[in-house]
Amino acid sequence: MKTVGLFNPSSPSSKTIDLQCIEGWFKAHGFQVILAPHALDKERFLAGKDIDRAQDFNEFVKNPNIDMLVALKGGYGSPRLLDKIDYETARKNKKPLFGFSDTTGLQLALWAKAGWSSFTGLSPARDITPAGLDTLIEEGFVKRIKGENLTYPLSVLYPGAAEGTVIGGTLALIETLIGTPYQPDFKDTILFIEDVREEPYKVDRMLTHLRLAGVFDIIKGLIWGDFFECISSDPNDGTIEEVLLDTSAQIHKNNSIPIMVGLPYGHAVSRTVLPIGISGLLSAAEGTLCV
Repeated sequence: MKTVGLFNPSSPSSKTIDLQCIEGWFKAHGFQVILAPHALDKERFLAGKDIDRAQDFNEFVKNPNIDMLVALKGGYGSPRLLDKIDYETARKNKKPLFGFSDTTGLQLALWAKAGWSSFTGLSPARDITPAGLDTLIEEGFVKRIKGENLTYPLSVLYPGAAEGTVIGGTLALIETLIGTPYQPDFKDTILFIEDVREEPYKVDRMLTHLRLAGVFDIIKGLIWGDFFECISSDPNDGTIEEVLLDTSAQIHKNNSIPIMVGLPYGHAVSRTVLPIGISGLLSAAEGTLCV
């Protein structure tokens, strides 16, 4: 039986984590579980000290008995670890890595600094419950560990086709990396983006930062995921849909790339599992992403 190492680069859980349930789910998929020494630590809004969380990750990376790494949960904190990660060791010891939400920061940094592709969409402390796991997440996890591709039907905002490295995740974390040594190379990529409970004007601010930084000028395709509960407190501010349509129009004016919407990826209960750093095909003619 293979071994999965559960670590926590982000926030402590606000509720009791059902480790028995999580371990049972992984066992059903052929994995025994090792919990990182500091995975359940708490310090302010973080799951323990930065150095301890980083050490947990670094030790799991170089441990030959760990076959797969999974971030226990999201929240906030992974960017604080980026200057404490051993990227040279990571480059030499790549293994399947799953995370979601705040883990976007760590995953994009690993791709940028170590060429380590990974998967986003599974958060065990959030997703695995005694009632089971969302079927879309489970299907995505199973197919990803088998090395299989998935095809997603999408709605077209702007037509075209693109082949490129698929990267993305949570907008707030993507924006955090802009201008840092951990910013990924966006050139010739297919970028997917989602976020959660951000007011539309804040989403607009982050997307404007990416646009002014030139991110949208060099990508080959763009896909909007689910902007879950991104609702204006002031109804006069408009909707998240208006922000995405406005941003899409500005992007397309300067870069005639396919832009699509409807990717089942975000902070709702149901989502798919997507790769970061793996080649994919985006086709407006077929209305699909295959990756």
